[in-house]
Amino acid sequence: MRNMEGGIVIFKLFRKKESIQFSGRRHTALGILSAVVGIITFAGFIATCIVSGIYGGEGGLLIGLLGFLLFALALLGFVLSYKALKQRDIFYRFPMAGLITNGLMLIIFMVIYILGIIR
Repeated sequence: MRNMEGGIVIFKLFRKKESIQFSGRRHTALGILSAVVGIITFAGFIATCIVSGIYGGEGGLLIGLLGFLLFALALLGFVLSYKALKQRDIFYRFPMAGLITNGLMLIIFMVIYILGIIR
C-alpha cells in the first residue's frame, strides 16, 4: 500500500491544472505587420547586396533608390512596432521581433550611408 500512496503523490505533482484560464491577450495586427515589414526589409537588403555585388558596386541610381526605400520601410516598421508595444493586453512576440529586426536594419542602413558619405 505504501508504494501505491507514493505513486499517487507523484501523480498529483505532475497532474495538469484542472481549471482552464483564458487570458485577454491577443496578437495585435500592428505587431504582425511590423514583423512582416522587418522580414521584407531584411530580404530586400540581402537582394540589394547580391545585385550590387553582381554589378561590382556599380549598380547606379536604381540600387541607391531601392536602398533608400528599404530604409524608409524599416523606419515605418520600427514605428509600427513601437505603436504595437504601447497597446494593452497583447502578446509581445511579433512587436518585439519587428522592433529588433527593423531597428537592426535601420542601424545597418545608417552605417552604410555614413560610410558612403565619408568616402
